[in-house]
Amino acid sequence: MSDRAGRLLRLARGLPRPANHEERTAFFAARIALATAKYEAELAERAAAAAAERAERAALQSAGRAEQAAVLSADLAEVKADLDADRASAAAFSEAILTVAKGGIDRARGSAEFVQKGATAIFALYTGALTLAFSVTDNPLPARGILPSLFLGFAVLLATAYLAFLTRGDRVKDPADAAGVPEAQLNRTRTFVAWTNSSVLNRAPLLRCAVVALGIGVVSLPAPFLTPPSDHRVAEVVCSAGQEKDPTTGVCVAPWPEVPSGAAADAPLRQKLYEAQLAEVTASRASARSGATAAPDDTRWVVGAAVIGLVAIFLPLVLAGVGKASRRFKGR
Repeated sequence: MSDRAGRLLRLARGLPRPANHEERTAFFAARIALATAKYEAELAERAAAAAAERAERAALQSAGRAEQAAVLSADLAEVKADLDADRASAAAFSEAILTVAKGGIDRARGSAEFVQKGATAIFALYTGALTLAFSVTDNPLPARGILPSLFLGFAVLLATAYLAFLTRGDRVKDPADAAGVPEAQLNRTRTFVAWTNSSVLNRAPLLRCAVVALGIGVVSLPAPFLTPPSDHRVAEVVCSAGQEKDPTTGVCVAPWPEVPSGAAADAPLRQKLYEAQLAEVTASRASARSGATAAPDDTRWVVGAAVIGLVAIFLPLVLAGVGKASRRFKGR
């Protein structure tokens, strides 16, 4: 109720009671007007309070919606940043794998060329060493000297076969279906890696055999300069009467002839006789020495070493063939 209505009500209570009908009528009319004013003032006050409450509630709701919108916008920005970072990381990861996979073909070819050049260079050095150490007449090359050449030649041959002997690779499956971009990217990367591996590893056993052949060839380089176990001889020899032991070879040889004695008239004849005896003894002693120092026959030893070396060289190829056949059998 307003202050004006309160003053009017107090003033009305202090007035005297009406004496007649007209005064009572006026009195009650004033009271009705006063009650009406009071009621209208209360209605106005309630309406103002309700309007203020509605305004406050609307302001709170607007502030809450703005706060929620700001939080939602921040969450969306964070989620988008995480997705962008994850996609960038996945793209960089796939690009790195593709780069390494593409370089695998060049690295495999480089390895084969390294084996080729290495075996060729070693063979050239080996040939030069043999030229200095052996000769066709005085010191012929033993049969075991062919072993390093054989193994180095197989190294060059197998490395060349890896590079030049083209074969059909294994079929690579298409990329699998994916639920999203990162998974599809990863599936395509896996397919590309499988395709490059099929090209690189298709003839890989040949390169492995070439490496083994190169290793065996390097290990066997000292073979012509070593004495095989079968070359050892028993040094103790007992010479018969009329023979002497050669201090160099330890074999029994004929003694040198004595100078024939006689008159001066037959000196030319005695000289010819002595020269003939000296030539005969020289030939006999040379024959005995050559028989003692002649190189033994190491053909069996060389053949055995060659067979063992070739088995070791082609073992990776055999194992790869067995493994491939086993996988095909299990796949059926």
